[in-house]
Order: sequence, then structure tokens, then C-alpha cells
Amino acid sequence: MLVRIALAASASLAMISGALSFDGARAYHLRPEGASDLSLTTTLLGATETVNFGGGDETSDLGVGVVTPSYRHTFNLMGNAGTILIGLPLGSAFYSTSAGTIDVDTDFAQGDMFIGGVWGLVGAPSMSVMEYVQYKPGFQASVAARLFAPTGDYDSSRLLNLGQNRWTLEASLPMSYALGESMIDPNLMTFEVRPFAVVFSDNDDPFGGADVASKDPIFGVEGHITRNFGNSVWAALDGYYETGGETSADGVAQGDARENLSLGATLGLVLSPSYAVRISYRESVYSSAQDGSVRALEIATAFLF
Repeated sequence: MLVRIALAASASLAMISGALSFDGARAYHLRPEGASDLSLTTTLLGATETVNFGGGDETSDLGVGVVTPSYRHTFNLMGNAGTILIGLPLGSAFYSTSAGTIDVDTDFAQGDMFIGGVWGLVGAPSMSVMEYVQYKPGFQASVAARLFAPTGDYDSSRLLNLGQNRWTLEASLPMSYALGESMIDPNLMTFEVRPFAVVFSDNDDPFGGADVASKDPIFGVEGHITRNFGNSVWAALDGYYETGGETSADGVAQGDARENLSLGATLGLVLSPSYAVRISYRESVYSSAQDGSVRALEIATAFLF
């Protein structure tokens, strides 16, 4: 019983404090060599579904608020653009049910630190600022990975934790096709797709009495159609899909694999040559969970130097 409750409560929480926060539109946009930025991303996520804890169906609600400071730097990697990324989520969460079976929240705490990298494979040359301004984009493909280390706040006696107490690896293949005369074309339009896979190590100290909790891989894809509206504004239509992630307790499958399809939109604002803002919202239009829905608002600010 406790194991089932714990797995139900943590299933959506892992979307933020684990590796399932989608990257969003223009996350893999070409950048000139030597470009760096400090970013602060605020993510507010709400998830609702109907669960049965043995005494009948109850509506459960999960809320997560996370602020993630991160640093990114682009460099020359064998003639193509390479990028390194490091970040640390900080936030809190709550989980409750309609009948009051559970009503719990976390203190403001640290999530799992991550480090990642991107390497351009096709159509992603390493360029100086002058070359970048003049570059005519087309098809672009890269390989990307992020590793989440079990460094976050975790206590197996608590139902909710921002840390996941497991290693998580996400690998993806970002691809895009751009229509425009240059990377700064005021009418630049891009078509983006990023298939990804996420694998998890075991949690050897889970809540609820089990000795080991495991999680199956998650597979997904996100896509975006973006367009510039002048030099200071761009917008995107977004789509997100994910499936898998069934959990097991001591080798016993819990039957909680998820399949979700979400749609959303993004607004990007270039407020100065060194400061930009991206605002995204998405909401599920299909979920395999009973009466399930997920809503997320993300506001990212970046200082470029």
C-alpha cells in the first residue's frame, strides 16, 4: 500500500526534478563560438489523475515549482559547434488527494544537479560572430546528453523528495530545418524535432518499505514550429509526447507506465543584445492515466555574454 502511494506521488514529480523537463523551442538554436549565458528557468507544473489506493477512486493533485539556474558555453569541437551545460534545480512540491488520504508538501529544497553536452553533427559548424551573422542555415542535426546525479535533497522516510536518489541519463538527437537568409533574418522560420530516451538506475532506498525501486526507460519526442516577427520577437507552436516509465518495487511491476501528449505555445523576447526571455505553456490533450492531465508554465530568462 505505502509503495503504491509513494510511486503514484512521485511519478509526475520526476518530470521536473528528474530528466523529463522538455527543452522547449529553439533550445538547440545555433550559437557562435565562445557564446556563454547564465539562465534562470522557473517551471510551474500541475498534474491531476484518478488513483485507487484500495478504498475507492480518489482524485490526486501534484504541484511542483522549480527554479533552475544554469550555465551554458559554446566552443569549437572538431570544427563543429559544441556546448556544455550545468544546472541545479531548486524548488518544492505538494501532493494531495480529494478524500484527504494524503496531504503532504516539501520544504524548499535542492533537486538533482545535472551536466550535459551537445555536439553538432550536420549543419552546425563552429563560427565566429561575423560568420554566424552571415551564415545561411538549413538542415541541422546534433547529438545531446544530460546526466542527473543523485545530489538532491532525499529522505526515504518522506513521501515527496526533490532528489530522486538515482542516476538518470537522457540522450537525444535534436534536428531542425531553418528557412531564412541568415541566423538573424527577421522572418526566420524553423521546424524542430527532438527524439529522446531516458534511462534510470535503481533507487536502493525507496519510501514505503521496498528494498529497491526501479523505473523502465522513457521514450519521447518534442516538436516545434517557430518564426521570427522582426528582430525582437519570435513565437512557436509546440508538441510533446512521452511513453514508458513503469516502476517496480522489489521486481514487482506496478502497472503505472504513462503515455502523454501535450500541446502548447512559446513566446520569445529579445530585450537587448545580452538579455532574452522565453515564456512557454503546455497542456496535455491525451493521457493514459485515468482522468489524467498535466499543465506546465515555464519562464526562462538568459543573460548572454
